[in-house]
Amino acid sequence: MIQSDQKLVAEKWFQEYFTKGNVDILDEVTDPAFVYHTRNGASDKQKMKEFMGWFRSVFHDDEWQLDDMIEEGEKLVVRYTGWMTYKGGWFNIPSTDQRVKETGNMIFYFENGKVKELWCENSDAAILFELGALVQNTHKVY
Repeated sequence: MIQSDQKLVAEKWFQEYFTKGNVDILDEVTDPAFVYHTRNGASDKQKMKEFMGWFRSVFHDDEWQLDDMIEEGEKLVVRYTGWMTYKGGWFNIPSTDQRVKETGNMIFYFENGKVKELWCENSDAAILFELGALVQNTHKVY
């Protein structure tokens, strides 16, 4: 069974941070030494706040669904699905208010009730495909 406080943090992450763009929630739910692990190395809370500024300028009308949660000790894995409307500003891709779908997994590592570290893998390439930025029918989809 998932610890209710860790589940609540994950729900706040999606409801407040993503859906509302409330960057202040990060101060509430993350450790002062929070680290976000990206493909390009480690990042911090300030970069997460800057990312949200960009995200809110590119996407709106988000809807997030937490599909699965798996907990082991201080780690909580969340598999999620999100739908959002693209309004332009990403790789010069024009917008016609396309509705796109993102899927992904986040691993939250908790220490003393706060998120100390976070890993995320998502479907950015699939979103680019939906927006027409990747040439269709050039590869097989399984």
